[in-house]
Amino acid sequence: MCATEYNLGRHCGVTFAGIKPASLFTIKEEEKGTLKGFAKKFRTKGFVFVPMKVLKGKRLFYVYHRKYLEKILCTACNRLFLETYGYVYKTSTEAVSILKRRLQQDSFPHEIGIFLGYPLEDVQGFIAEPKATSKICGYWKVYHNVDEKQKLFERFKKCTDCICQRMHEGQSLTEIFQIKTT
Repeated sequence: MCATEYNLGRHCGVTFAGIKPASLFTIKEEEKGTLKGFAKKFRTKGFVFVPMKVLKGKRLFYVYHRKYLEKILCTACNRLFLETYGYVYKTSTEAVSILKRRLQQDSFPHEIGIFLGYPLEDVQGFIAEPKATSKICGYWKVYHNVDEKQKLFERFKKCTDCICQRMHEGQSLTEIFQIKTT
């Protein structure tokens, strides 16, 4: 197993497992060919790999499940929130294109949290007071419903640990997620 595959599983496994709609993943520029193969295989399960930005010889990818992300982007509260940042879209593909453009113009547009499946209340809490002390900090800074999010973080960690363990034991990502390789 190559390092690209391991890192993809480590950083995007919770997305492939359906627990999270999307993940960010960075690779070295020379690894993009290897990643193309995984993108093609995972496309059969509804996943999309989008190169977002090049940073000092590394490429930032956004990996998402199309239907899961559309469900999140179509909720009234998220749509209204994103409109305040200039997002006018009909599909997840259109919304991701706007995000990509904003990411290339800005160092890091904080509304990206919605695209990663973070709860709106926490995204808004961070944007309102980025230096404020959050109640907990895990996969994101949490400002509300701490117990619920602590359990979710534990679920993410268990899933990631399980995927990494299976990869250490020799299983490929395509085997773990039952992706046909033909």
